Amino acid sequence: AEFEAQEQKKKKKKKNSSSIMIPSFVESLVAFLSEKPLLVIAIIWMLFNLYKNSKPIPEYPGNVRAIKTKKEWNQLREESKRDGKHYLVDYYADWCGPCRSAAPIYAEMSKDFDGSQIIFAKLNASKLDVRKDGAGPVKCFPTIKLYDPNGAILKHVEGFKKTEIIDSIEAAGIKRTENKKKN
Repeated sequence: AEFEAQEQKKKKKKKNSSSIMIPSFVESLVAFLSEKPLLVIAIIWMLFNLYKNSKPIPEYPGNVRAIKTKKEWNQLREESKRDGKHYLVDYYADWCGPCRSAAPIYAEMSKDFDGSQIIFAKLNASKLDVRKDGAGPVKCFPTIKLYDPNGAILKHVEGFKKTEIIDSIEAAGIKRTENKKKN
């Protein structure tokens, strides 16, 4: 009986201590938040940006083919070789801020060149790894690569440098559409 009485006292102490801990935790949290409001705002801002950048990059109007599987990657390469077309690939990641900024510009560029000579494609390299399937290395995002119809890399641009990309396309002999002049 004495042992049971001691066990009941221990249980009561545990209940009392846990109910005391919750208010003290809340008090500590409120004290921290009131002492460091800028830190709290910075953390909230960081979490918001992580959430925002975790969403897929939206599709923009243009002639850009989204490559989502290895099968689609191989089809792009086969079509390019069969039809004698170059292909330009934007390797990106959804969480990459510069990739998000470049996406609408890349889509607009795809309208500027003759689709019978070049295929514009984009590939989320953080989700699909095609390095061993003829893509070559991707060290940063965005990376833009221009391939000839046989799959050889003609130009490798790390970052989005519009003028350099356009110059490399034109250097490969790919013509702009009739209604587009060089910027």
